Amino acid sequence: MSMQEIIQIEIDKDLKSAAEAILQKLGMDAATAVTIFYEQVVEKGGLPFEKVLSGSTNQADRIAALAKKSPHMTEIGDNRAFEDWLNEDDTLHIRN
Repeated sequence: MSMQEIIQIEIDKDLKSAAEAILQKLGMDAATAVTIFYEQVVEKGGLPFEKVLSGSTNQADRIAALAKKSPHMTEIGDNRAFEDWLNEDDTLHIRN
């Protein structure tokens, strides 16, 4: 059996209470839920759910994300690259 390790986190008190109430209904405690989460991170090689930015994401980030999904758009790596792309003299930014 592998060795156990203790982790500590700080979390909002109300969030903790609400989550633990749900976990209790599911028949598990926080340690079990965190263990399941870690197992899924390892199995999936990343977060086991889509990470979505909150509504505070600025408009340039949203536009860059949409442009990245288009098969006809130039790859945009970050906000600086996006700003450079916007300032190019080309009238159309479509790859052939």
